[in-house]
Amino acid sequence: MLSKTCQNCFQLKIRCDRTQRQDICDRCARLGKHCVFRPARRRDNSAKRDSRIQALEAQVQELLHTRPAQSSQSLQPSQSSQPSQPSQPSQPSHPAAQPSIPEHSSLASSSSSGGGDVVDEDIVSRERADTLVDMYKSDMMPHFPFVVLPPHVTGTRLRHEQPFLFLAVLSVACFHDLAVQEQLANRFKYMLSEKVLLGGDDSLQLEYLQGLLVVLAWNQFHGQSKYYSQYLSLAVSIAVDMRLDRKPMRSTPVPANSRRDPIATKTGTLTWGSEEQRAAAGIFYISSTISRLLDKMNTFQCTRFIEDACLALRQKGEYRTDRDLYHVIRLQRIIETIDTLATEPTTDADAQTAYLRVRAELDEFRVFLVSDVSDSHLLFMQFHTANLFLYQVAFFERNLQHSPALHVSILCEGLESAKSFLDLYLWLPPKSEMALTNSEWIQLSFGVTLAAKFAIVSKDPAVELQTRELRQRLNIDNVFRHLSLRIGALVGRAGDGNKKKDIFAYYEQRVRKIQTWFEGMVRATGSDSPASQQATMHQQLAAQGHRIPQQPLPPQQQAHAPQHQHLPSNLSSTPQPPMTTSAQNYAPQPPLSYPNGQMPNTPMTSVGMAPMHTYTPAAYSHVPVLAFPDLMAAPGWDMPFSIPMEDQQWVFDMQDGYQGISPPSEGDSWGSSTGLQ
Repeated sequence: MLSKTCQNCFQLKIRCDRTQRQDICDRCARLGKHCVFRPARRRDNSAKRDSRIQALEAQVQELLHTRPAQSSQSLQPSQSSQPSQPSQPSQPSHPAAQPSIPEHSSLASSSSSGGGDVVDEDIVSRERADTLVDMYKSDMMPHFPFVVLPPHVTGTRLRHEQPFLFLAVLSVACFHDLAVQEQLANRFKYMLSEKVLLGGDDSLQLEYLQGLLVVLAWNQFHGQSKYYSQYLSLAVSIAVDMRLDRKPMRSTPVPANSRRDPIATKTGTLTWGSEEQRAAAGIFYISSTISRLLDKMNTFQCTRFIEDACLALRQKGEYRTDRDLYHVIRLQRIIETIDTLATEPTTDADAQTAYLRVRAELDEFRVFLVSDVSDSHLLFMQFHTANLFLYQVAFFERNLQHSPALHVSILCEGLESAKSFLDLYLWLPPKSEMALTNSEWIQLSFGVTLAAKFAIVSKDPAVELQTRELRQRLNIDNVFRHLSLRIGALVGRAGDGNKKKDIFAYYEQRVRKIQTWFEGMVRATGSDSPASQQATMHQQLAAQGHRIPQQPLPPQQQAHAPQHQHLPSNLSSTPQPPMTTSAQNYAPQPPLSYPNGQMPNTPMTSVGMAPMHTYTPAAYSHVPVLAFPDLMAAPGWDMPFSIPMEDQQWVFDMQDGYQGISPPSEGDSWGSSTGLQ
């Protein structure tokens, strides 16, 4: 077959017509040129492109069909037999009556090639699946009331009607068996890839969003947050495309060929259903909590539409937890306001005014808290975290630890807030913390770290006497031991396997790390030694105008005393003016658990715990290895999960007394600071 254009016309890029003769074109005949038609070449670019697409699709299908080997057989990928349509906000989320289950409805992870779901493949039995769903509703759902399963929904019904959500619930509720939970987490990743990543417009369903929210809430059971950012981005993209943060849809349909909004062709009402409203609030709660504590970007902002939706849920009161959603969102907005106090460049007076304003908001928020902690543990945990976050920003991020005597009021309030936070956790029944969400574990790590920091700063000789009673109530040494025992009792899900895969082993290691740092700093500064206690008493007497006689050291201590002792000015024998801030004029915030809003005068014991006794080190160092001014100047105080000088082993190894330290050079560092990820 010859081409339709001769070579002469082809080179000139002009039209080639053959109206007179078939062997020569009109132009070549008119000009007397030799007209040549070359054989036409077949264009197979489209065929090559199609073959490449087919090859890529085959590779994707091969990856989806790959499963971990079980009994020398590969598991088949999950694929629903029938695609489902996007959810309609105008329809109720769960009908009151229980519809009959269709015989040929899709199952979780069912494959068109004949593979079954996790129940069919005997990863979990049908009875155990029902038990795990019931346990999720009773034990885990109160900690994350943004994905609510109605009481009448059983595991069998959830398996047939919402297979993706069914698999997500099983993967987080099966925390007692690490091996089975790891298999369920892997199955969830494959099903997520097939349904959401490759699902196209069909992925815009509420079921997929709810399943992602469940896995995000308890992400510590899914590979220690390795996929947290990816899962959160997918959840945000689904919520944005479904317009859950604003009015649901257009009231009138648009042309079918419109590509601006894939679900805009459907008509809807002016309000979302209850499940969609909870899901939108849940995405904001997760994104905002992680971004504030771990210093990351918040990818899903709270809108007025979300607040109004939570308020409507509270007024409707369909479930007990719906009454707390509005307060949770409102409290999270206050935490975001606290975060801006550290970033806005203001003067000390403006910072103090902003601090008092936010503290007043938190005081007003107490009236929304119920008296029974067990009914709204999420709200109480979040409230105490907000208090601690306020003191982290107002005290450490403003570097007030350099002069604690001038800010003893904030220091005392921080100690009291840390005690209330830790009492709330220690009040929980043993092993009930296995149902805590990933956000609550991050909050616990933040609270323990901040309590240790406040306890160290309160041992500064300048404020030791004013903070002694509050520090003894906190009793951080005994708290460390209780935390180590409680969290250590959770380790063991791996059996004889690799315990490093157990997330609770990581939590226990984190607590012991903070405990080691605290005890090391106490020894290095000599703050618990008898000499330090005597120096504190001398300081207080000197501040009141009394003259302190100098007493020589015993001969056995003179040999170890340094030749040049660096003492702060307030420890000299010269009488100092009385301090403007003292324990008498300090009025701490009334703790949440105190009756009638009043703090008792007698020392308190932790709720649900035996009376604790102050820990006393076995040996003291007569001369401190590290001075408080140098410790307070070390980097790491302003970071929520950092502990200053944690990698400086010389602090604990020096035996010749403190000789002063110089700032690190450009090539050196104080040590890395790590937080709970």
